[in-house]
Amino acid sequence: MRPAQPNQSLIDGLACLQALASHAAPIGSRELGRMLGMEPTRVNRLLKTLAYVGLARQDAQRKYLPGPGIHVLAAQSLRGSGLIRRALGPLESLFDLGHQVAMGVLWEDQVCYLYHSGPGESPGAGLGREPLYPAAASGLGQVLLARLDDDALRGLYDESTGRHPVAPPRRPVDLDELSRTLDAVRGRGHALVSTLEPVGHRTLAVALDGDAAAIGIAGTFTDDDVPGLLSRLEAVRDEIDAADAAVRPGTWG
Repeated sequence: MRPAQPNQSLIDGLACLQALASHAAPIGSRELGRMLGMEPTRVNRLLKTLAYVGLARQDAQRKYLPGPGIHVLAAQSLRGSGLIRRALGPLESLFDLGHQVAMGVLWEDQVCYLYHSGPGESPGAGLGREPLYPAAASGLGQVLLARLDDDALRGLYDESTGRHPVAPPRRPVDLDELSRTLDAVRGRGHALVSTLEPVGHRTLAVALDGDAAAIGIAGTFTDDDVPGLLSRLEAVRDEIDAADAAVRPGTWG
């Protein structure tokens, strides 16, 4: 919900930070300004401020990239929520299925994958490596979208509504078709979709009950395989939901 008096400087600063964090290479203030549709001088002031507080830094070419403060915020948020800590072990128990294993959250009309690991990969390789993905085409995205009411769903995709100021560009969808799909997902309690790539792969996904997140597996499997896979996935969901999120003291030096 939009506040009565939103702080535009804060909104613009977060937009710069988000764009900086998601960009694959260092970027200058003018290029970032073009991306965001903002005045280069304003972007330059915001980037300098972000650099001052450690959320951005400059390389030898004076271009900007994320600073150490970004990693501090990421670590603190993961520790504070407890989700990754509770989920890693249960997710890794699905590796014997021979499929990709994923966990993600909804960000506007995109899925942000917190974890995405495939057969033969080290568990640590699955942390935060995937880009944003269209939620309407994602199994994880569909079970998360299915939690929204009609007004909230329309707000994500209707071009006549305002866009979240730091969200990625809107992906066009057939809203009526998507609504029918989500009704079916609500009825089943899970999503089963064919992925955009690779061709022939499907995703089976369920939403976590205690967190605004979803988990899923992706790969090549038949309709006959679905009940068994779903049973394993639901068991892992229940394990994550029931896990103790308390932070245990660590050893450091």
